[in-house]
Parts: sequence; structure tokens; C-alpha cells
Amino acid sequence: MSETTILDGRGHGKVAGVSDELRLLSESKSRPSEEVEAQRGAAYILHGECHTAAAAAGGLMSFKNTSNLDDVVITRIYIDSHTITPTDLILTQVKNPTVSGGTDITSTGVVQKNYGKNDGLTGTLTISDAASDITLSGGSNYHSMPIKTMSQYARDMKGTNVVTPGKTIAWGWKTRAGGNATDGEIVSLSVNCFRRAI
Repeated sequence: MSETTILDGRGHGKVAGVSDELRLLSESKSRPSEEVEAQRGAAYILHGECHTAAAAAGGLMSFKNTSNLDDVVITRIYIDSHTITPTDLILTQVKNPTVSGGTDITSTGVVQKNYGKNDGLTGTLTISDAASDITLSGGSNYHSMPIKTMSQYARDMKGTNVVTPGKTIAWGWKTRAGGNATDGEIVSLSVNCFRRAI
């Protein structure tokens, strides 16, 4: 067992300070983890202008973590809908679904928050667009949210959604009444996240 001895109690440089009552003097500052990760170049935005399809349900965006070294921690989701018809759409977040179709926008849709860094996020970002719709199957649905015409929503995930290596997270939609949505309507999704070494 080792023992630490404070040789100088004046508190300068890297030496700790001690009060007259022999109490260790310390100071700490708290900052949101998202801020810390952005400053070190490990925070990102997954962004896409996603399209609905003429169906009762479908996918908007998916991200697969293809890293062997890092988790991807989701902190916030911003949902901005354009004109939505019908008005009863529900957005769902899906844990580890099977994803088919869609367009790979990894090179343009994964945005590094620190403009002075070029560290990438290892993964694949896919959206439904005019060229190809995403279909989701399987997985676990959670976080259902209404999508109304010309509306903005923000969901604070507080870092509690973690996409581990090899896993996928996706955002899809469905109509409440079971009818078809209108093809090609836009829902903009911006997902704030950071990578964390395992």
C-alpha cells in the first residue's frame, strides 16, 4: 500500500494546498460532457434532410457504429419537420434494427463539431431521400414522438443512448391511424453525439 505525503502546503504549480486546519484545498469545475468532447474533437452531428414514403411506416435515418474501439454516445436529437400530410405521424427511435435501402451520406452528413479538427466518426449514416427509401425491420422501438407540420422538437438524451461497436440506431416514422403518409415530405434530423473509447 502506498502513502502520499504533501511536502509543500502553499498550493503552487502542481503541488496541493493545505489549510491551517490541515484540510486539503481543492477546486473543481463542471462542464457538460458534450462541451468537453467538442473541444477535444470527438463530438459530431449526424444530420440529414430525410424523406417520408407513400406507406404506413418507414425509416428516416440510421447510423451503424463500425468502430472496434469506440462507443457512440447520443446526447440530443433535433427534429424539424416541414409540411407533413397527414398530420398524425409519429417518429420512433429504434435500437438495432435491420436496415435496407436508403442513401449513404456519411461523407457529408457526419459533421465534426470542432472546426479545427478533422477526426472522423467511424460508422455509416444512411437516410431516406428522393433516390431511395429506408425500410426498418426488427429491433426495439422506443422514444415515440409526434411529428407535426412545420414544428421543431428537441429531445435531451443526456448521454443515456449508447451505440456500441457493430450496433445500429435508427429513426423511423409511422402513421397513427395506419393510413399512408405522403411521399417525399421532409423531416430534418440532427443528432448530437460523441465518441468514447471503450
